[in-house]
Amino acid sequence: MSVTPPLCPECQVVTEPVTVEGEQVWRCTAPDCTRRTYGTGDEDDDQDLPGYTETDERGAVVCFHGTGDVDFEATTELAAQDAPADEDQDDAPLPAPAAAAWEPEAREIRVKDLAHVLAGGWVRIYSDPPEGWRYFTEAAYDPDHDTTVAITYSDGEVEREWPWPQALLVHAGPDTFPTTTRPGPARLIQR
Repeated sequence: MSVTPPLCPECQVVTEPVTVEGEQVWRCTAPDCTRRTYGTGDEDDDQDLPGYTETDERGAVVCFHGTGDVDFEATTELAAQDAPADEDQDDAPLPAPAAAAWEPEAREIRVKDLAHVLAGGWVRIYSDPPEGWRYFTEAAYDPDHDTTVAITYSDGEVEREWPWPQALLVHAGPDTFPTTTRPGPARLIQR
């Protein structure tokens, strides 16, 4: 019985099978795409893929979400744990964690999940106009009491959005601006 490899949900390139924690999943074969998928055609299924780590060409360990997106928080935390704990160390600045060398990614997220982002970022809600990138500082959503998500933007404006639409999220500071309109490299420019 032959199984036809599914296309990558990101770039539509043929995938190859890999075994992750005893399960067969599919990995994109494009050199600039790290996307993984169960190959069911339902992207919600892919959110359950187990995370993994890889070592880059400099020897730094990089953490990935199961879908293949870089997990910046976990990578930074891991780099901090691996840092030497020498009490006699002078106060010289520490080198940036390995994740800082990676280009920020624009990744898809539901509006309701913005409430779980610890330190703001750039968001573009798909229902907004194409120039809809805005820097948000906070998002609040309590499904037991609210029907909408309250998003506070850097200009102080608070807007209420439905929790279900998809959005793009880029973890980057307010001094840059993303130019992408789809998931993948964020292509940041200085403001």
